[in-house]
Amino acid sequence: MPSQRPAPVETPEPPQDAPKRCLNCGTPVAGKYCPECGQKTVARLPTFAEFIHALIAHYMTRKGPLGQTLAKLFFTPGALTMEYLAGRRARYLRPFQLYLAASVIVFAGVHYFGLNLDLRFYANQGIHFLRTTPLSVDVENHLHAVRLAPVQIILDRIDTPAVRRFQAMSLEERFKFLQGRRAPYVSYFLLFLVPALAFTLGLFYRNRRRRYAEHLVFGLHCQTFLLFALLVEAKLPTVLANALSLWVVAYFAIALKRVYGGTWTETLGRGALTLALYFAIFFAANFLLIFALISL
Repeated sequence: MPSQRPAPVETPEPPQDAPKRCLNCGTPVAGKYCPECGQKTVARLPTFAEFIHALIAHYMTRKGPLGQTLAKLFFTPGALTMEYLAGRRARYLRPFQLYLAASVIVFAGVHYFGLNLDLRFYANQGIHFLRTTPLSVDVENHLHAVRLAPVQIILDRIDTPAVRRFQAMSLEERFKFLQGRRAPYVSYFLLFLVPALAFTLGLFYRNRRRRYAEHLVFGLHCQTFLLFALLVEAKLPTVLANALSLWVVAYFAIALKRVYGGTWTETLGRGALTLALYFAIFFAANFLLIFALISL
């Protein structure tokens, strides 16, 4: 007797008026975006042309997050921090996201075009974050370049086998040795300076009762501007580079005034103390980094 196959179980169709659900978290949705996780409700993948159009429209137009962020960052010192602290954040790139993007752009430029990251306040003298070409012989012989100060202190006051080997090198060999070893760490070194700046701000503005995270946002924005300024300054002639270096300091003072308030006298005083401690931390950390690289 032939066996009878069981009849297939029919799955009932969902009612036509059943609410759509987010494919990511399952939340009922009625619009283009999930109210819970923010994912788009459209599952179809965009074409290449649609992807490029959306990318340009969302990020690179004047009203996109990138355009609005850079406009505030470059032309209104401190305004981007004020917007973020006031809760108006969706229209701008996040502080750490912006800093990482600036780091990638700047250090890609250094790697592919051999740029120097300097704040040049007078001729070639100033603060040298990273150099891919040595300073002139005259500057090196007269020892007024800040870059050489940690090296000279190490050579004069520390006596180890590694330091003696380094001392036996010529100036050109020393430069190539340090430049080759230091370059991979510069981006991390500059990132370390962000919490250092936030610490100094919290110290000299402790009466403002601001949280450390707020100082950190201000530090990320200021150091992002510094990175872009270093990138631009690398290709400028000396006079314009000196002017841009002075504008970096003025930018910091204006941003302090806008974010932390107070009179100009108070702002300049606290700003000078903040920068003095910040650069002291910079030179101390730079000294330790150079000593570690020589000793490796």
